[in-house]
Amino acid sequence: KKITLIVVLQVQDFGLQHLFGMRSLRLLSLAGCPLLTTTGLSGLIQLHDLEELELTNCPGATAELFKYYSQHLPHCMVIE
Repeated sequence: KKITLIVVLQVQDFGLQHLFGMRSLRLLSLAGCPLLTTTGLSGLIQLHDLEELELTNCPGATAELFKYYSQHLPHCMVIE
């Protein structure tokens, strides 16, 4: 399964919580979503089967978050 939310200006951390139960999600793009924070994005580690995560132009995506993903989602390709 794939979800793409590119430059959706209204997406906030609370909205991400609805994705956490989607265990079969493989591809997720949150590119250009300016209201997502590092705290909200860190919850994506609950998606254990995620294979690709795109966070380009997402201000909440920090170097520390990418390191966190590499530890908790080692099989996921994260696009910065």
